Amino acid sequence: MLRLDKTKFEHYSQLQLNRCLNDRNPLLTTMEDKYAARTAVESKNIGNLPALLQWSTSASYIPWKKLPEQCVIKTNPHSFRLFSRADNRHKVIRNRRGQNGRFWPRWRIERALKWCLTQGFPTQLEWGTASIQPRGVMVEESLVENGQLPVDWKVHVFHGKAGFIQHDIGGMTTHTHSIYAIEGQKITQSNPQCSEKGTPDEIISVLGEERVHSLVETAEKLTEDIDYSRVDLFRVNGEWAIDEYINYHNSCHPQCDEWEALAVKLWLIKPERRDVQ
Repeated sequence: MLRLDKTKFEHYSQLQLNRCLNDRNPLLTTMEDKYAARTAVESKNIGNLPALLQWSTSASYIPWKKLPEQCVIKTNPHSFRLFSRADNRHKVIRNRRGQNGRFWPRWRIERALKWCLTQGFPTQLEWGTASIQPRGVMVEESLVENGQLPVDWKVHVFHGKAGFIQHDIGGMTTHTHSIYAIEGQKITQSNPQCSEKGTPDEIISVLGEERVHSLVETAEKLTEDIDYSRVDLFRVNGEWAIDEYINYHNSCHPQCDEWEALAVKLWLIKPERRDVQ
């Protein structure tokens, strides 16, 4: 069970937990709400959003006949208990089969969505997400790059300045990730909490300097109004598309020693003071 530990105040995960208990900034709820966040993103006039195909506060009817063959269906606060712990909460359904082979007809999808909307958010400690109202079902266009799901890039931003970049691989099956300095080199994790298998040693050769710069610029603009947030983006057709904001990374669980030390420094020391440290 997560608890505040005064002896570990200068730990990133403890700052997140303190946010859960004490920070009631309404922006936390707006950003965590996948539907409301669209308006917030549009006001920034940077990056792209997937087209919104449907929004409803009820899961009783999804206009299947009007939807394209490929689309993304999600609730504005997702539920981590929608699927079993051994099953990935993201589903790629083709020919009514999920990536793990389970049969997913339309009625089962609708039933799962209804269940999700009637349940309280499982992590009540995450005030910003647990407070989302109204709850509803969104259908967005499916983003595809060269016939494949796009690569996931997550930027952790502190006081409007990007601190480091998280690169995730295999999010729909096996999941690995690493973190990188904004200059592109991998940050060593002596005790990583997630496998780093298959992640590159640096990301400049993957994205190029110009794309890394535009990734950072986009993320900073999107999060300039809050002290800390993670923004997830995809690179699609030469542009950055915004997926979501995350204000309680990994539900406040501890990260590796290097991650904890770097993130807490960036969070506690505002940009104008960092140069004098």
